[in-house]
Amino acid sequence: MWRKQEEPKSASPAAPLVVSPAPEQPRSLAAEPVEPGAAAGHVSKALIIKGEITGNEELFIDGEVHGSIRLTDSSVTIGPNGRVTADIEAAEIIVRGKVKGALRGRERVLIGRTAQATGDVVTRRVAIEDGAMFRGKIEIVPAEEARESRTAGAAAGAESPRPVAVNLKESPS
Repeated sequence: MWRKQEEPKSASPAAPLVVSPAPEQPRSLAAEPVEPGAAAGHVSKALIIKGEITGNEELFIDGEVHGSIRLTDSSVTIGPNGRVTADIEAAEIIVRGKVKGALRGRERVLIGRTAQATGDVVTRRVAIEDGAMFRGKIEIVPAEEARESRTAGAAAGAESPRPVAVNLKESPS
C-alpha cells in the first residue's frame, strides 16, 4: 500500500550535457526584404533624395525619392512609409508605400496591400494584393523581351510582339 517515491536521478559529472542549437530554417532566395536591414541600400524615413539612383545592389526605400531609379540586376522595395515620384527599372519591384511613375520590372512587380501606385507597369509577372490601390496600365511582356530590354535598353519605336494590356481605373465611390 505504501509506495516509496522515486528520487530523481542526478546527472553524473562524468557525462556532460550536450545541447544542440535549433536547426536553421532555409531562407528563400526570392524572399523580399520587409525590413530595412534586409536590403543592401536603405533610404530611411528622414531622407529626401532628388535625382537619379543607379547601381547593382538591392535598395529599400522608406523615405522620399524624386527622379529616376535604375537597378537593372537588383530589387527595389518601397516600404510602407516610402514616397516615390520616379520611374523605376529593376529586376524586381515591390511596392508597399506610395509610388507615382512607370514601373518596369524585368522579372516581377508586386503591389502590396498597403500600396498606392499610379503609373504604367511593364513586367513578366505582376501581383496586386487585396487592399492595394492601383491606377494605370499593365503590360505583360514575354521573357525574351524582358531580357532584350535589359541588354539593349528600352528601344523607342521598336516593333515587338503585342503584349497583353490591362487598364485598371479606380471607380468613383
